[in-house]
Amino acid sequence: MPSDSEDVVEENHDAGISSDEDDGVPRPVVATDLYEVLGVKEDATQDEIKSAYRKLALKHHPDKVPADQKEEAHTKFQQIAFAYAILSDERRRRRFDRTGSTAKAAASDEDFDWAEFYRDLYSNSVDTDAIDNIKKEYQGSAEEEKDILEAFDRHRGDMDRVYESVMLSNVLDDDERFRTIIDKAIAEGKVEGYKKYTDEPAKKRQARIKRAQQEAKEAEELAKVLEEKKKTKTEHKEKAMKKTKSKKISDLGDLAAVIKQRQANRMESLIGRWQTEALTLEEGGSKRQKRKAVFEEPPEEAFAATAARQASKKKKKSKA
Repeated sequence: MPSDSEDVVEENHDAGISSDEDDGVPRPVVATDLYEVLGVKEDATQDEIKSAYRKLALKHHPDKVPADQKEEAHTKFQQIAFAYAILSDERRRRRFDRTGSTAKAAASDEDFDWAEFYRDLYSNSVDTDAIDNIKKEYQGSAEEEKDILEAFDRHRGDMDRVYESVMLSNVLDDDERFRTIIDKAIAEGKVEGYKKYTDEPAKKRQARIKRAQQEAKEAEELAKVLEEKKKTKTEHKEKAMKKTKSKKISDLGDLAAVIKQRQANRMESLIGRWQTEALTLEEGGSKRQKRKAVFEEPPEEAFAATAARQASKKKKKSKA
């Protein structure tokens, strides 16, 4: 891949990935060779890219390293996330392969929200369910065995480094399983029986276990903190939703009251008009009378007279 130094400068300016002034999201200084960042070949499949990203994201996630390593982990994690964002998208990957510029690859989607993308990856990478799913797929697989033996060979039998390298490995849970895999590989001639492994002092193994126990305790405390944060965030969200719903109901209630009042005002106005009309004098000589101002229920005689008129009309129709 192209490795011109100006690409790094160009990326930081054009792709908008080095400034954190606009949205509070720290941005990494992006490496030029994204394939190298993920540790995959240029013809890697999407599954290989995704698998590499998962392993590296878990390994370098800022929430999973000591406090003095968090700043470095933040930068590394965002480099990994950026590489994944480009290489996991076919259009961006084609542009990167063609130009060798991460800036141009990133600029291919002007509406893409990089800040939101980083937040999502950051959050999802430590999601308990996501990690459990990855663990089920990975542990006991041929991929894990390959990673164990590669780490063992690369670090010449240093088990401390092996556990640091293999994703989701845990000394307390995996030591016996790892040693079975390694011993078998040594017997079959797949890896060398390094002295750091075969002659490892018992004290070193005990110290490793003790460290693992301490890390497990810290991880448990961290999990509680994260769970509490998640719970608090959920509670705040629910309260906000209830408040919004309550406001909507209140607004609807106010609107209903206004409508009801307007209807009442219109009815009062109509009744007032009827009463005003009722007070006008009828024209008609000696029969001029004043209408009653107040509506009263018609007397029984009025109902009887109306019934008689209707009966008379029916008789006339039947005779005709």
